[in-house]
This record gives sequence, C-alpha cells and structure tokens, in this order.
Amino acid sequence: MPKGVQRPMARESWMAERLRCSYLLALVVAVLLAACSRTAPPPREASPATTPAAGNQVRVVVSLPVFISLVEAVGGDRVRVSSLVPAGTDPHTYQPTPRDAQALAEADVVFVNGLGLEGWLGDLITAAGSGAPVVELAEGLQTIPEEPHQGTPETTPGQSTPQGEHTHEHGAGNPHLWLDPDYAIEYVRRIAQSLEEVDSGGASTYQTNAERYIAEIQAFDAWAKGQVQRIPPARRKLVTFHDAFPYFAEHYGLELVGVIVLSPGREPSPQELAQLVDLIRQQGVPAIFTEPQFNPKLAETLARETGVKVLELYSDTPPTGEDYIGMMRRNVEHVVEGLE
Repeated sequence: MPKGVQRPMARESWMAERLRCSYLLALVVAVLLAACSRTAPPPREASPATTPAAGNQVRVVVSLPVFISLVEAVGGDRVRVSSLVPAGTDPHTYQPTPRDAQALAEADVVFVNGLGLEGWLGDLITAAGSGAPVVELAEGLQTIPEEPHQGTPETTPGQSTPQGEHTHEHGAGNPHLWLDPDYAIEYVRRIAQSLEEVDSGGASTYQTNAERYIAEIQAFDAWAKGQVQRIPPARRKLVTFHDAFPYFAEHYGLELVGVIVLSPGREPSPQELAQLVDLIRQQGVPAIFTEPQFNPKLAETLARETGVKVLELYSDTPPTGEDYIGMMRRNVEHVVEGLE
C-alpha cells in the first residue's frame, strides 16, 4: 500500500472524487477563459430595454436542448440559440466545460428550467462572470412532489438507499413541467416577455410569434388527447426509465406506476428490479419506456422478464430535426402504440 494511504478507497468514493476534481478543474479553466473573453473587447453597455445593434442577433443560451425550439419559435431570426447540455446527454449528471462558461459570458439572456434540475449551473455562472439575466422558466409554477413509486423502497430526504447512495432530490418538486403542454405554453410566454426586455425593438415580433406557437401547441394537444382516448382505461399505465413524466401522465390521464431508475447515475438494486417486475405483472402494464440518453439494457432486461414491449420517450432532447411539438407528438404516438 502506498505511503500515507490508510485504506483503499471504495469504487463509488473514488468515482465521486474523480468527478469532483474534474468539475473543479473545468471551473478553474472556465474562469480563465471567461476572464479573457471579458478583457479582449470593451465591455458592452446594455440595459434591459436596449435593442441589439443593427445586424446583431440576441445571443441566447438555454440549459437544455428541448428549450432551443421554444426560443427559436418566439425569436425567429432575431435570436441565436445554443444549449449548454449537448443533445442526448443526461442533464442531471452533466459536467460543464470551459466552452459553457464562455457561452454564458457572451450571452444576452439565459433560459434555464430551475427547480434544481441544473444543480451544476450556479457555480458555472459565477465562474463565467456573466451579467446576462438568468430566467428560470419553471419559477413559481405548481409542481408535483417527487415521491417514491410503487415497487421501489421508500426513502426520506437524506436517507441512504440500500446501496449507500441518495435518491435524486430537486427540493421544490419534480422539475419536468414542460412535458405538460399547458406548462410549455407558460414557458413560451415567459420567453417572449424576457426577450422583449433585452430587445425592445422586437416586442411585436416576439408577441406575434409566441401567440402563433401557442396556437400550434394547443392544436397538437387537442389531437394528442384524442389519441390517448384510444387506449383502454385499464391499460393507461406508464413505467418509465426515470421520473420525468408525471406531468405528461397527469395531463393525459395516465397512471405513472413505476420508474426503473430512481436517481440518475444510480442503477437499481436486484431487489428493486424484482419488485418492479412483480409490479408490472400485477398491474398488467403492457409496455415500458426508455429514453435515448440512457442505456436501454435495464429496460430490455425487464421486458424479457415480463414479456412486455419496450418503446422510447423523449424528455430533454427532441428527436433529430424536430421541435418541441414534434417531440411531444412522437411521445404520444409511442405511448398509444405501447399501451393500446
């Protein structure tokens, strides 16, 4: 044993320490890059009601890819949007990079979900020294509490799971509100208002675009509710990979009876999987749903054990080439296909 080491570090502790060190290193580099980007050109003198210079687009940074199309639908050609979390990446466990700090330092406005979903973002904004307003799209909205589901061992905040880890907590409730179209409409309204505040010259454009996109979301939602009605009531039961779909389920009259992974980054124990297998059989769940940013092996194992289908749902990243409405349409189609 090397000198000064009292005992070997457990694999979980070693991985956590490695991630912590990587994150701290990224923040140090981010500070340096952000400082350079601020010292190169003269500082911008912008006020909340200032229109960007002629020919310049409003530089918008969003936390998740799913918000890109919402901002583009409202902003049109007046905005240039980028996402901190890359497509197909789990936002709960994302490790920010120096490039993210530079994007924040150059942003005119930043849109995030809030409710603890982007727990890594606060330190990054501080490191970047960004003066851009940060808009939490879910702020003040009514949330569904995050609670243990059937078939999973109950824990209380801070209580260790059987594997010595903690369940993923957001504190203020489940943060995935945008998967309910009514909340997505509220997000669109907040985006329009915030864009007006940084680009007053585009106010009429933002309002017109927002109302048009809201009408498109409402038309989709009417179609989606009709599609869900095709599912026999006894089969309107969801088992999803992680706890991202309670608002979707509640909005469309589905029962969310279980999730495969309670906490992102922590695989379920054999006991938890066995309980979920029993639950699927007892409830007569016709299908289970995975997400493309997660490894599908657990879902496939459960499907073999229970004889049910596996389909995909999308939460944080729309399918390639599709916007928010396209993503939601795909979700409804897959739910109907799996449960009908």
